[in-house]
Amino acid sequence: MTIDIHTHLGPDRMSARHVQRADVTEHASTLVEKMDEFGIKKAVLTPVAPYIPTEIYMEAANIHPDRLLAACSVMPRPISVAREQLESYADQGAVALVLEESMFYPEDPAVTTIVHVAVKKGLPVFFHSANISNGMLKLIDRVTETFPEGRFVLLHMGGLFGFPRTTSLIGRENLWLEISSTIIKLVESPLRVFLDAVAQDRGVRRLVFGSEHHTDYPHLLAALNMMSLNVETSRAIMHENAERILGV
Repeated sequence: MTIDIHTHLGPDRMSARHVQRADVTEHASTLVEKMDEFGIKKAVLTPVAPYIPTEIYMEAANIHPDRLLAACSVMPRPISVAREQLESYADQGAVALVLEESMFYPEDPAVTTIVHVAVKKGLPVFFHSANISNGMLKLIDRVTETFPEGRFVLLHMGGLFGFPRTTSLIGRENLWLEISSTIIKLVESPLRVFLDAVAQDRGVRRLVFGSEHHTDYPHLLAALNMMSLNVETSRAIMHENAERILGV
């Protein structure tokens, strides 16, 4: 069954930032119902600090521990605070570190430091970027080379217009591109040629399933069907890559 490596709570995909503690149980139960409907075995709730607090998603994961996992999100500075938060979240069961591009400068050495802490803790690092910048590309290039034992995921494939710039990195064995939002637009866009080029080089096996929100499940599955994936590649995208990234 499919593993959703990146999703949010809320009644719709625009409401994740507004979920309050009082609503966590309801939204978590709704998500699990939608997971059942579309054959999703587990999902990783992915906070984005400071907009979506880690604590809310960890609380939701504790309500359905057999179905929901929680990542954690910290801002790299102050570095002492970031390190303390990350270590605390890891001890509480967080399964990944999320770094939001708008919250730091990719050239800041504090970012590399906090990535190193995550790698030592055995946590994969998710880079959240709606439209990846050149600075973020250089950061990912640097950390995937510096920490070959790490596991790194670029959420949204770097964005519709950012994805073509990621092709130089897609061969890295410790980097995956998460498909939410972007692939739905990409398969019917002129930029589809970049996806097809990647597919010809077997780079499509570096993709991993994520939804961002349960309302996108039918659209994501339709987009993947349009790619005419073989059974082996589909299995890798839908759950095997997530299992490797999460260490489950």
